Amino acid sequence: MPSTVKERRRVDGPANDGEEICHIVTEEDPDTALCGKDVTGWPWNPPWPYCVVCMDLMHGRQDG
Repeated sequence: MPSTVKERRRVDGPANDGEEICHIVTEEDPDTALCGKDVTGWPWNPPWPYCVVCMDLMHGRQDG
């Protein structure tokens, strides 16, 4: 009988490697990214690529 090892379940932060994206938040709501993703408990300034939606929204705020 093959043995199975349960994958460690995360209780905060990205649920899988595909979600390891650096989202941008505001001081008013540091638990919600500009794109609307709940980032409660995620690390600050992780070494991941930036979320393109957050980047677009951030640049839109700066432009006007």
